[in-house]
Amino acid sequence: MEQIKIYLNYIKDIINGEEYLSDREKFTLILHICAISHLLFAIIFLGFGNILLMLYNLLSFLVYESMVTLAKNKQFKLIIFAICVEVNLFVLLTTLAYGNRLCFNLFCFLLVPASFYITYTAKKYKHPFAVSSLISAISAVTFSFSILFPNDNYMTLFEYSPTLFVITVALNIVITFLLLAIFCFMFTIEMRNSTATLENRTRQLKQLSSVDPLTKLANRRSMTEKLNISMHLLRKDKKAFSVIMGDIDNFKKVNDTYGHDCGDKVLVMVANTISSQMRDGDFVCRWGGEEILILVNGNIEAAKSLAERILNNICQNEVIHENNTIKVTMTFGVAQANESFRIEDFIQQADNRLYYGKTHGKCQVVAEIPNIINS
Repeated sequence: MEQIKIYLNYIKDIINGEEYLSDREKFTLILHICAISHLLFAIIFLGFGNILLMLYNLLSFLVYESMVTLAKNKQFKLIIFAICVEVNLFVLLTTLAYGNRLCFNLFCFLLVPASFYITYTAKKYKHPFAVSSLISAISAVTFSFSILFPNDNYMTLFEYSPTLFVITVALNIVITFLLLAIFCFMFTIEMRNSTATLENRTRQLKQLSSVDPLTKLANRRSMTEKLNISMHLLRKDKKAFSVIMGDIDNFKKVNDTYGHDCGDKVLVMVANTISSQMRDGDFVCRWGGEEILILVNGNIEAAKSLAERILNNICQNEVIHENNTIKVTMTFGVAQANESFRIEDFIQQADNRLYYGKTHGKCQVVAEIPNIINS
C-alpha cells in the first residue's frame, strides 16, 4: 500500500513538473505498453483460431519485455529501429491475413508522433528530423499497402465470431487513441519541464548578473537600476530618497595582517549585519571592494538614523579568525537626492562626506561637512 502511494505521488510530481521522466523511463513505459498490447492481440488471434499470428504476438510480447534491458543500457537507437520494424511487419501480416477492416493499420499513424517525440526528446539522436521523417515515410508506404491490398478474409472472421470481430476493431481504435493521448501527455510534460528548466536557468543567470557572489548583496549594476527608478519617482512624484555610502575602517590592514580569508569573513559579517537592518523598500549593494551603498526611501534624517543603527550593530559584532578576534567599525557618508542633480552628483556628495569621516576619526556617520559648502 505504501509503495502504491509513493508511485502515485511520483506520477503527481511528474504531472506538476516537479519530477522529470528520464529517457530510460520513457522507453521503458513505451515498451511495456507495446508488450501488453501484443499480449491482448495474442488472445484475440487465439479466439480467431489463427495460431501463427497468436505465436507472432506472443513472441512480440517477449521481445518488447526483453528490450526493457536495452532501455536500461540506453540502447535507444536500437529500440526505435526494432519498434519501427515490428509495427510495420505486424500491419503487413494482418493485412495479408485479413485486409484492413480490423484497423490494425492504424498503428502506422502512431509511429509518426511516436518517432518525432522519441527522437527529439531523447539525447542520443544527432539528426532527429531525418530519423523521424524516414520512419514516417516507411509507415506511410505500409499504410498505403494496407488500404490498396484487396482482401476479404475479414468476412470469414465476422461470420465466425461477430462479437470478437467488433471487439478487435474497437480495441485497435481504443489502443490507437490511448497511445496518441499518452504521447500528447508526455509531450506536454516535456514542454513543461523544458519551460521550468529554462526559467530556472534564467533566474540563475539573473542572480549571477545581479548578486555579489561573496556577500550575497546586490551588485553595482542592480543598484544603478534601482537608483534610476528612484530618480524617476523623485522627479515625477516628489518621492524623496537618500543614499548612504559606507566603507569598512582599516580593511587593508585586516587583509595584510590576517589574510584575505579573514577579510572575506569581515565583508560577509558586515553584509549580513546591514541586511538585517534594512527596512521595506530600502536597497543595499556592494558598490565595490569594501564599499557598501544603501538606497533609503526617505529624507536625509531617515538615512542618518539608519546609518547610525547599522554602525552600532557592526560595532557590537566581531569576527573570529584562527583564534583571533577582529573588531570591525565603519564610516558612513549620507546624502539626500535632489531632482536637479544627476545620480552621480549626490553619490559623490555621499562619498565626500564619507572621506571627511575617514580623515576625521572614522567610525562615524557624516551627513554634513562642517563649514564647507557641499558640491
